[in-house]
Amino acid sequence: MHDNLPQRLRSLLFVPADSDRKLASSLKSAADGLVFDLEDAIPESGKDDARRKLVAFLAQHRASMQSALLIRVNGLGSGHILRDLAAVIPHRPNAIVLPKCRSVDDVHRLCDFLAAFECALLEDRWEVSIIAMATESSESVFGLSSYRNAPMRLRALMWGVDDLAADLGAFSSHTGTELTAPFSVARTMCLLAAAQAGIDAIDAVSTSLTDSTKIGEESAQAKRDGFSAKAAAHPSHIDAINRAFIPQEEEIRWARKVVEAFSRVGASGVARLGNAMIDRPHLRLAHRILCDVDES
Repeated sequence: MHDNLPQRLRSLLFVPADSDRKLASSLKSAADGLVFDLEDAIPESGKDDARRKLVAFLAQHRASMQSALLIRVNGLGSGHILRDLAAVIPHRPNAIVLPKCRSVDDVHRLCDFLAAFECALLEDRWEVSIIAMATESSESVFGLSSYRNAPMRLRALMWGVDDLAADLGAFSSHTGTELTAPFSVARTMCLLAAAQAGIDAIDAVSTSLTDSTKIGEESAQAKRDGFSAKAAAHPSHIDAINRAFIPQEEEIRWARKVVEAFSRVGASGVARLGNAMIDRPHLRLAHRILCDVDES
C-alpha cells in the first residue's frame, strides 16, 4: 500500500464531472487538489453520463495531472457509490471525498469498499485516502465527536453550508458577511473534531463567486482559525486562497525564533522569547508553520 495524498492541500477546486469544458479547464488550475464531483453538481438523470465523461477524461489526462486527484462520489445511501468507485479507482485517485458522512462508522464502511476495490483492481498497490464532508446534516454535526479514533485513511474533515441549511430549513446561513449561530457552531465543531482526531480541517466553499477580496478575507480567517485549506467552487478563487495559506514572513520569523529558543533550553517544557514565556504548544505550531514553508 502507498499513501499518495500530499501532506498539505491549501486549495481544493470542485469541478462538475458532467461538463467537458470544465473538466478541460481544470487542468489549467493552480489548485492543490481537484475535486471532480459526481454528487451534488450532477442531477440524478445525469449520473451515468457524468461518470463516463470523467473516466474518459482521466484515461487521457491522469498521468500528466499536476494537482492531487480527488473524487466526490455519491453518498453511501445513494445507490451510486459502488459504480462510482468501480469507475474511478483504476485511475488511482489520491482521495475519495465522502459526502453526507454521518460519523466514523460511514468512514469505516467506505474503507471496506476501498480495500476491496484496491485488491481487485490495483493488486493492493495503491491506498486511497478519505476526506469526509462532516457537517451536511444535524446528525452529522452530532457525529463529529466519533472521529477521534478514525482509520488512517481519513485525512481531513470538510465542513459545508448548503446541505446543512436544507436539513435545518434555514433560508440563509449568513447575516451580512457573518455566519448565523447554527452554522458558526457547525464550523467550529468541525474544526475542533479534526484537531481532536489529528487530521486536517477544510473550510467550506465561499458563497461569493466574483468578489476576490472577500475570498481572500475568508481564506485568511480560515487560516487564522486553524483550517489547513479552503474549498472553492470557481477557478477564480484559487489564487486568493493559495496566497492566504502561504506562511507569511512574520510567521516564519516567529517560528524560527521559537525553535531556536527551545534548542537553547533542551528538554525544558518552557522557554523565553523576548519578554514572553512560551511552552510546547508554541513549538508545535512553529513546526507546523515551518513544515508548510518546506512544502510550499
